Amino acid sequence: MEKRTNEKKSNERFVLLAIMYLLVFTIIVVQLINLQIINGKENDEKSQQRLLQEREIVAPRGIIADTNGIPIATNRVGYTIHVAKTNLKGPQLNEMIIKLIRIIESNGDTFESGLPNYLTFNPIDFGKNIKDSEKALQKWKSEMVLKEKEIELLNTPEDVFKYFREKKFDIDAKYTDEEAYKIMCIRYDMLIKGYTATNPLLIAKDVGIKTVAQIEERSHEFPGVQIDVEPVRKYVDAQDFAHVLGFIGLLSEEQYESKKDAGYKLNDIIGKAGIERAAENYLRGINGKKRVEVDTSGRLTSELSSEPAIPGNNVYLTIDSRLQKVAMESLERNIADIRSRADYRKNFGDANAGAVVAIDVNSGAILAMASYPTYDPSVFLPRTDVPDAAKKQNEYLNDSKNKPMLNRAIGGVYTPGSIYKPLTAIAALEENAITPDTAFYCKGYTEQGGMRFRCMGVHGRVNLNKGLEVSCNVYFQEIGVKTGIDKIDKWVKSFGLGELTGIEIPAEEAKGMRANRETKMEYRNDVWRPADTAQVSIGQFDNMFTPIQIANYVSTLANGGKRYKPYIIKSVKKYDGSIVMETKPEYETVPVSQKTIEAIKAGMIQVSSSMEGTAAAYFRDFPFTVASKTGTPETGLESQGKSSNGLFIAYAPAEKPEIAIAVVVEHGVWGSYAVPIAKDVLREYFGLNGDKTNDDQIAVEEVKFTR
Repeated sequence: MEKRTNEKKSNERFVLLAIMYLLVFTIIVVQLINLQIINGKENDEKSQQRLLQEREIVAPRGIIADTNGIPIATNRVGYTIHVAKTNLKGPQLNEMIIKLIRIIESNGDTFESGLPNYLTFNPIDFGKNIKDSEKALQKWKSEMVLKEKEIELLNTPEDVFKYFREKKFDIDAKYTDEEAYKIMCIRYDMLIKGYTATNPLLIAKDVGIKTVAQIEERSHEFPGVQIDVEPVRKYVDAQDFAHVLGFIGLLSEEQYESKKDAGYKLNDIIGKAGIERAAENYLRGINGKKRVEVDTSGRLTSELSSEPAIPGNNVYLTIDSRLQKVAMESLERNIADIRSRADYRKNFGDANAGAVVAIDVNSGAILAMASYPTYDPSVFLPRTDVPDAAKKQNEYLNDSKNKPMLNRAIGGVYTPGSIYKPLTAIAALEENAITPDTAFYCKGYTEQGGMRFRCMGVHGRVNLNKGLEVSCNVYFQEIGVKTGIDKIDKWVKSFGLGELTGIEIPAEEAKGMRANRETKMEYRNDVWRPADTAQVSIGQFDNMFTPIQIANYVSTLANGGKRYKPYIIKSVKKYDGSIVMETKPEYETVPVSQKTIEAIKAGMIQVSSSMEGTAAAYFRDFPFTVASKTGTPETGLESQGKSSNGLFIAYAPAEKPEIAIAVVVEHGVWGSYAVPIAKDVLREYFGLNGDKTNDDQIAVEEVKFTR
């Protein structure tokens, strides 16, 4: 009896459960009928009218400014064109694309595409990414998801062009080949990069307002086309700051592979050179996002939510714009002047390049870093309004004679010539080989190691002070050989020559080379000889240093032995002004005695102030004393009709130094010819650029051209 009762209850539960399931199923079916059949058309229209998109808000790149906050790199408003997928079929889509391209190009704007890297037009050929590489070609074809039979047929660029036109993208015969190629470019990106109603494809960046207006006026012809605002890089006085500033560019495929994990995308920009590259992590902002609702034509209907973009940090340099501009202008003007005075005996009229580095002797901050000839970094921007930008890029990159892309201030290496002589004297004094009063007789030449070396004059009895004043080769060769190369090299290294400085643009800095036993064996496969020491003592032989190393050596001498680490980034601040980073001066103490420093300083003051000083004629109008040294290193090409280089170093005021300068003029003939460039920078730094006299031209005629 009890068993029957339990069975009855179980049956009742089963029936009740079945009724509940049937009821739920019935409700679902009724609702589906209601949604899809009764109200299907209405609901479909509503869903088609309401598409959600997540759009990226591009973050402004941080500005780069000089030490006084004057912008060098900033941003302006730009317009981008995207296209979202709509219900347009192939022929309709092709027609819309060519009309869009016509508007873009008619206003001098350009469109984006990755196809030219693989297939070019006029001539039709394989692009740089696959040219001359069968493996790369096969990889590319497989990435386009082609059938195996199609891959086998596409062996020539003409095959690929025809396939894209007739089969892949069904481009009508009414279009010319050139128009068909342009359509291919956009369709190719749609194929490879993918684009949907909610993930629009980038078509063009930084188009002009005329392009925007024409697209907006004819918006009914461009379903899915969207125009957004985004910041675009802009450079101010770009050519004066080119080698400091650098430039940005689109992320290459190789860079993308190494940067994608850091959030970079293929269409992103990245610093390619200079501070733009070195400070990339500071300058790059964080993109924002906004969720929007659009209709089937891609038009915005409402904004649902947004996360604002966070601008990149602002980078403030130690560079003073005033000094930088003066240095650049003076380099260009004086190099042209040197060239104009060719005599084809010593001056072959071939001066063509140079560099200036000015440094704060009490901190290591770089006040000016000029390299000439320069270039316009604006032409390398992904979108630029510079006419013939591509042509100018090509000229800059392929000018092997003038090398405008080379930052000579930190990447050019030069034999120092007589500006090296103070170091020879420091080594001799510190190693007790001489005293300041030790004298040698200059009769116009000396013999060392079986070789005769000539001086630029007959100076008679010469001690340290006199030796620096008249730049006597005989004196420094005598004390150099007496001191020995190992001890000289030790002191030269301690002042940072032939060593990387650690400046914040490491990719462009050269190490240079010191002439010593090791480098001679490495590069010449020969042992060291006394005659080599004689050459090194006057700054010749295998010594090769950068202007920034030379400026820092002069700075170390000026401040009494503190070798600061040169730096060019003063601080980094957020867009709200809060400090992210401030550079604190760092230095190593060179163990040179103050007695030695004072002896060297006394001789360098004579160079700028005594009657026989090689730079004295230029500084007679200065209200304070300048310590300096000229250098005229031979390049070994003089017999081939090439002028010697001209170098000059200085610091001022001599009594309480603030600024040190190094100047190099390639084929500048004489060290004294480089003096006016340093003088211009000093005048600007000390506020002396009032009424200039013609003393510099008089000095050119008066100065004695000694080494």
